Amino acid sequence: MFAMLFGFGLMTMINRRIASGTQSYLQSLPGVDAGREPTPQEESWAREQATVDARHLVRRRGAWMILFGFVHGIFFSGDIIGAYGLAAVIFAGWFAHKRYVRLYVVGAIIALTVFSLFLVMSFVSPETAAVWSGQQENPTVTMLPWFVVNIANWFFFLFVQILVTLIVPAAAIGARLADTGIITQPDRHRRLLISTGIGGLALGAFAALHSALTNVLPISQWPWDFAVKELFGIVGACGWLALLALYAGGPREDGRLTGLRRLASAVGRRSMTAYLSQTILFGTIFVIVPVLVMGQRLWVGQAGGALIVLAVGQRLWVGQAAAALIALAVWLVTVGLCTVLERGGHAGPF
Repeated sequence: MFAMLFGFGLMTMINRRIASGTQSYLQSLPGVDAGREPTPQEESWAREQATVDARHLVRRRGAWMILFGFVHGIFFSGDIIGAYGLAAVIFAGWFAHKRYVRLYVVGAIIALTVFSLFLVMSFVSPETAAVWSGQQENPTVTMLPWFVVNIANWFFFLFVQILVTLIVPAAAIGARLADTGIITQPDRHRRLLISTGIGGLALGAFAALHSALTNVLPISQWPWDFAVKELFGIVGACGWLALLALYAGGPREDGRLTGLRRLASAVGRRSMTAYLSQTILFGTIFVIVPVLVMGQRLWVGQAGGALIVLAVGQRLWVGQAAAALIALAVWLVTVGLCTVLERGGHAGPF
């Protein structure tokens, strides 16, 4: 869903730049200030120039995102900012010129690749599949410094995430939505949004049902469980986006936001600040404080549902229930930070 919102935001930015740029170019024409009407050829020229400017804008923003992602990747190799920035740089022209057919074709190819790759993963050992999917740490021992390993992993996953995740297909869907009134004018599309919300979530849940049941029932995974679950994740994302659009509603006449809408808007306007702040908080909780107090960092998952830190071998493990509570607390702190910045009229440090 975040990739859809990323594409939606990109296209919204492009549309605004094209609209303002077209007017600026038209105003620069001789005689327009005196009341002369631009010719159709001049209007076409002005729009084309504004579109080129919008393409350059997207590429600049994408390049900055890659730079931010690189710095972030030094500390967290699972960074996604760089991948989104790379997608913006590569497909800036198609987004700016609204080459949706090309985006859909590339998105379909990537989706098929993702499905095929995950299907292949189902036939390898569970440990190998977990490492490939990022759900388990690679046990390979290295003598390189941690930051060198993180940088190498970041560069590798920078391109892997473009080729074998659904970032590009989802961003293409989000960009197309920005050229419609489905999200910005939900009152006019309630039936479509309701059916998409219910149907999308139902299909997404059904696709993941058997995989989820294997965690609570004595049944085995089907070979295609993981591939189907990942592929239909984009369908579930469409469902969530539709329901959230219905809840948020369209813009009010006075422009005021209240309650959860205000909180969501505060975080949405500062998505990079929220994302990077979470890394800082998690790094402090799981690395900095434990190293200073106990001499080593914390690891997640080994203690099952325990709420305490357990020493297993040479590592300290925190239970998944405790990790979930920590994640919730970090999220609440992030929302609070964005709300304070919103009230103060600040855009955020990132």
